[in-house]
Amino acid sequence: MAPFVSTFVGGTIGLITGMYSMGLQGRTVMKPHISYAIFTAAGSYLGFKYYEFKQYEGQLIEKRREMLLEKRALRQAAAAEASS
Repeated sequence: MAPFVSTFVGGTIGLITGMYSMGLQGRTVMKPHISYAIFTAAGSYLGFKYYEFKQYEGQLIEKRREMLLEKRALRQAAAAEASS
């Protein structure tokens, strides 16, 4: 997932959350566009951080996979040497 997509989805969710929460207040908000901007920016930030986390998680998985493959190769080499 590209950072644009996760940022866009986060911003959309933030905007919807802002609209919903201000609708629940039951009173007129003086400057709703500022509140919408804050919710949208917060959602976009969280979306981008989610993207970064998934990238980091993928790197950890790849490192773990490489480490396990190296261990398996060493065990197979040791077993082949012991059987010779």
